[in-house]
Amino acid sequence: STIVGLNAGFSLTTGADNTFVGEESGFAVTTGADNTYFGANSGSNGSASTGSNNTGIGSAALYVNTTGANNTAVGYAALTANTTAAGNTALGKDSLRTNTTGAQNTAVGNASLELNTTGSYNVGLGDFALYNNTTADNNTAVGKQALRATTTGPANVAVGPSAGLSVTTGGNNVMVGTT
Repeated sequence: STIVGLNAGFSLTTGADNTFVGEESGFAVTTGADNTYFGANSGSNGSASTGSNNTGIGSAALYVNTTGANNTAVGYAALTANTTAAGNTALGKDSLRTNTTGAQNTAVGNASLELNTTGSYNVGLGDFALYNNTTADNNTAVGKQALRATTTGPANVAVGPSAGLSVTTGGNNVMVGTT
């Protein structure tokens, strides 16, 4: 393992092939392997973190990850609340910020899927895409603010800036264009 920074990798016991760069990056990782954390407090607050194959770049990225594996978080507070969820990709400030156990989500753009907690298999591409989604699964939003108001509505597809902006709980909709 490569460790650089005040208290970086502080709890590491048997974890191998990790890279922690930044103050308290990887602080709570104990046995997790093949993790890469760059930025202050990235991957630092999970209780006895054993998750492996995670990449957190940016301050507080994957901050509380415990057993979640195969996650990629790039940007300030991306996937910061993630605990056990696996297979998520968050690119952009606050993307998938409140996700805890939702798996296999892809969020690209500032605040995309920011309020998601347990929803899985969602794709949000664009700033604020699927912003309010909390528990809904299988949504695809492409465009700035596409499906922004959706909270629990499943299996929607919206393509275009602000497409499906007013959909909150409805499901199985296809919307193309602007609202």
